[in-house]
Amino acid sequence: MPCFQRCCCCVNLRTGGLMMGVMTLALSVFSIVPMALSLNNRLYLSRVVVHMLNRYAKPTEEVKIQDQQSSFEPVEFWGTVSELLKKDGPDQLPAEDDSKVTRLAAAMLIFFIVCIILLVVYLICSLMLMYGSVRGSRWLILPWLVATFLFILAYIAGMCLSTVLFGITLLSLAFLTIAIIESCIALYLWLCVISLFQHLADRQASNQAWELKPRLNTSYKGIPTDER
Repeated sequence: MPCFQRCCCCVNLRTGGLMMGVMTLALSVFSIVPMALSLNNRLYLSRVVVHMLNRYAKPTEEVKIQDQQSSFEPVEFWGTVSELLKKDGPDQLPAEDDSKVTRLAAAMLIFFIVCIILLVVYLICSLMLMYGSVRGSRWLILPWLVATFLFILAYIAGMCLSTVLFGITLLSLAFLTIAIIESCIALYLWLCVISLFQHLADRQASNQAWELKPRLNTSYKGIPTDER
């Protein structure tokens, strides 16, 4: 039996599945564009990240730069970002041939390529969800269900890991709370599509059961009396 009878309490499940497909299709397209731009500018991003880590990261035993590092403060952090956006901002960044920058740029190359491939796959899954919702084919909906569930788990795990790495502060807890709320909304919409999958399965099962029933009522009345 489906979890829900209607999507968002206002539309039927097939319309809701079509809406989810359109929404995730747009999300995939609008995510591929910044990922491609980040891939193209990964060297500059690596320099910015290394600069931020040198300034705000916790010192280790190998790199003891406690005198140069500052504690993470949100106001000061955004002040540093605004300084980097000025004309002389790039002069404060590490050199392009810095060992940390080159290693991070290589990692970003792999990361952004994998992300773009996953987004393209998710775009295809969204198209399959739209077509499956219109045609009433539940197996076309299954790839979207699997991909969306994995994305929700990865999003929650990423936010929890970010909170641990950057420290438990009021700002990080606020971001984590927002991420949990977003994940709950996404999980509800995912359950709506699960309900569509179950509804189509029940309808297919009922059609098969109807075809297997014996045909007791027929229109055959025997041989006409005038031909006997």
